[in-house]
Amino acid sequence: MGRANTSSVDTTKGEKLAKRMTQQTNTVKASFTPEEAAKREQVINARKAANVEAKKEKRKKNAKLAKAAKKKNKKK
Repeated sequence: MGRANTSSVDTTKGEKLAKRMTQQTNTVKASFTPEEAAKREQVINARKAANVEAKKEKRKKNAKLAKAAKKKNKKK
């Protein structure tokens, strides 16, 4: 329970805003299910893995090109 507001400052708008935000927070908490979070986590992890694979392929390609360029420019 809240204590009585004895200050002379009008805080009704602030109290309304706080109550509304609390209600929104509670609805978000109520709609949260761990299964959905796990699925989202898997999607994010899959995306990260795909990005890592793409970077790996790009690095391999660049290394191959660098090796070819080095071989081409090598003095005989």
